[in-house]
Amino acid sequence: MFDRLILSAVLGTVGWHGLFPDPPVPLTLKQKAKERSMSAVCDKKKKTKTVKQLCKRWEAQKNA
Repeated sequence: MFDRLILSAVLGTVGWHGLFPDPPVPLTLKQKAKERSMSAVCDKKKKTKTVKQLCKRWEAQKNA
């Protein structure tokens, strides 16, 4: 009986820690500036082929 209590406590603790992942690391000033600049470039109406490809890669990286 005592073994079951210990086993359930251990499994409950392990399961609890697996439910809540670590919070994401906040962006640095350099990363924020890069994100704002990429966003400004991608928001323009006129885009060249290279800029379209760059924006697609940036969106894929941002969503991953």
